[in-house]
Amino acid sequence: MKFFEYLHYRMYIAYTKKKDSPVLRTFMYVSLVMYLILAVFIIYLDQILIVCNVLSEETSKEFRHSKIFWGIYILFTLLFTYFRFTRKDFSYYEKRYSTCHSLNKSVKIWMFAAFPFLFFFLSIFLMAPLFGGEIFGTEIKGIFSK
Repeated sequence: MKFFEYLHYRMYIAYTKKKDSPVLRTFMYVSLVMYLILAVFIIYLDQILIVCNVLSEETSKEFRHSKIFWGIYILFTLLFTYFRFTRKDFSYYEKRYSTCHSLNKSVKIWMFAAFPFLFFFLSIFLMAPLFGGEIFGTEIKGIFSK
């Protein structure tokens, strides 16, 4: 959770400097990052449960296409972000992370902006070698495939 707190702190400062709404923009950004990380976790968990024959392909497909499941997932992500990060006063984050001078200088804002997309795409590319699939027309047998 320290990563998300630090992310909240740095993005809040960045949006303040841009004279944008720091509370709303930081909330949206942290929610997006949490959404993508949890989505990757859910996708991998789904594949593991299918490979271990705990869940059938049909049941998994029903979950993936369920609007109720994704609605609850999005609502959970937004509520968790709001109650865990946004409701705290910014002075809490400032007191905790303003003394991290080396970290604040070495980690740039563009790295935070690129992180969720880089993480998401790398996890997708890692999925084929782990669970099998097809990349550019070539069938790949995964390490954990059936």
